[in-house]
Amino acid sequence: MTSPEESGTSPRDTHAGLLAASVAARRAAIDLARREGTPVTARPAFPGSEIVSSDLRPLDGVRAARRIEVGARYEAREYIRQSREDGASWDEIGHALGMSPGPGQAGPTVSEAAYTYAAGSPDTDLARRYGRSFGWVCFTCHQVIDDRGVQTGPTDDEHGHTENCGRLAQTIAARERQWEAGQ
Repeated sequence: MTSPEESGTSPRDTHAGLLAASVAARRAAIDLARREGTPVTARPAFPGSEIVSSDLRPLDGVRAARRIEVGARYEAREYIRQSREDGASWDEIGHALGMSPGPGQAGPTVSEAAYTYAAGSPDTDLARRYGRSFGWVCFTCHQVIDDRGVQTGPTDDEHGHTENCGRLAQTIAARERQWEAGQ
């Protein structure tokens, strides 16, 4: 994950944000289960407690929370697609996701970790056989882009731009500036 200093938040803010997300996810799981007709029961707040709260039976909670998790992952990918369409780099997306390079996040750079999150693991049979890609629409040349991540450079990584696409030209220029700066 990005350090608190890099993200501009204090450890307390990060913990509070995660706690708020956890509470929202539990509420969403309960709401989803209720809409599907799953009964809500009164459960002790913790073992031996006299305080009770409305909750799902544990296995019903597992099912509902998993559906919320899969739905949230789908929505994250949609926001990633929109971010690429808006011009965000894989590095910017990786930082927004709280990615860091390393073994746990499938990429030696933040950019590669973000791409793996969006396009899937390179270690699947499908990825080995056909490669990975992440599709989005370039709002400059109006073409569907077959994004291959951060392998060799924008010209090879972003298939589909027109020859005179201004966005691709800007991306190439930014990449060349990074290269010259030794990054």
